[in-house]
Amino acid sequence: MPQRRRSFWRRLGGEGFLASVVVHLLLVLIAGYFIVSVTKDSAKKEPDSFTPGAGGGTAGTQAKQFQTRLQPKNPKATAKTPTRITSKSASATIALPDVPTVSMSAMNSGLAGGGSSKGFGGGSGGGMGGGIGVGVGGGKNFVSLFGGRGQGNGLVGEFWDIKHAKDRKPLITLRNGVGTYGYTDDEISDYFRAIRRIVAAKGDATTALEKYFRADAVLSANGIFQPTMNAAEAPKAFGVEKEVAPVLWLGVYRGRIRAPFADQFRFVGGCDNVLLVIVNGKLVLDGSLKYMPGGSVKHYYAADWKQTTEPIPGHPARAATNNFNFVYGDWVRLEPGTDADVTIVLGETGGAYGAFVSIDYRSAPWHKKGGALPPGGMLPLFLVGKPDAELRDLMEKAGAPAGVKPFLDGPVFTAGRGVRR
Repeated sequence: MPQRRRSFWRRLGGEGFLASVVVHLLLVLIAGYFIVSVTKDSAKKEPDSFTPGAGGGTAGTQAKQFQTRLQPKNPKATAKTPTRITSKSASATIALPDVPTVSMSAMNSGLAGGGSSKGFGGGSGGGMGGGIGVGVGGGKNFVSLFGGRGQGNGLVGEFWDIKHAKDRKPLITLRNGVGTYGYTDDEISDYFRAIRRIVAAKGDATTALEKYFRADAVLSANGIFQPTMNAAEAPKAFGVEKEVAPVLWLGVYRGRIRAPFADQFRFVGGCDNVLLVIVNGKLVLDGSLKYMPGGSVKHYYAADWKQTTEPIPGHPARAATNNFNFVYGDWVRLEPGTDADVTIVLGETGGAYGAFVSIDYRSAPWHKKGGALPPGGMLPLFLVGKPDAELRDLMEKAGAPAGVKPFLDGPVFTAGRGVRR
């Protein structure tokens, strides 16, 4: 039987081609379906709020959710050359020496998480144990209980680490199982010898501590009111908490000041651990805690000074904000027309830290018959330059857990013509 001749389409394999086209079309449709489904699911799950990480804020481990999307910052806007941080106060009067520019890395480490919230790390917890951090604000407006960043209208504050040389090589190596904080009696004696060199140099800390590591950051402090806190808060305030262990450090505040009126003045205060006040090269107050650790006893005293003036009747003998007594300094004659060099040395050997420096004067009402101490029963805080509302609020909240409200409306000293650096 003769075979039927195949058509031209079959000879070209048209049937197989058609089947292939149908299969590919089905695959394309299936792939398109999955792409559309995944896109819709992703759009549904995209968050419509931003939740900041834990920082000890007022809402616990998760702070409030903001209902607006976080917009990325313009990279050009964040690449500006850093400027010096100055006081917001329009009445700033201090004439300071040139202050070294703080590097962005040091600024970021010191102010990390500051923002507009209170305390390091964001939120209003940590530091003071009573709901208030060591600092408030961020960037140019940053201020802390250790002072505000850069130039201001107060004393110039600098930070030294006695455990390291200025090239950052260790002079004291902290070791587990050695003493309470990792150093020996001989090593803490080196710390107090360094303090004694400041006294011998008549307050010139730059010369006395020349071989030790000094933080780049410079603070401006109107006064010293630092209730109980962890000793780590000082390195944080100066932006060196990542490099400096919170033991055997020194904070030195210096300036030339003028009294608001002519009178006999004396400094009254204390510290856990180290507080010295040097006026015109003379040590007039040692409010440090005293240690007696065996053979190194003579080196555990920051100085050989002893109190010679009488306490004020009715004034507390002990600071409610810490475990130190109030010590009364020597009387010093100060005039509004004459500059006086003042150096305040603060230090901590480890653990809890706190300091309080107030001012007394002969013509004060509490030295007269029937006269009373200021409201709150405390002497006025020693102030160089008037603290702004932000600092006043920070100090008052810091003292609140212990029921202490610093008196900030007493005599205010003004800055003279600069300070040695």
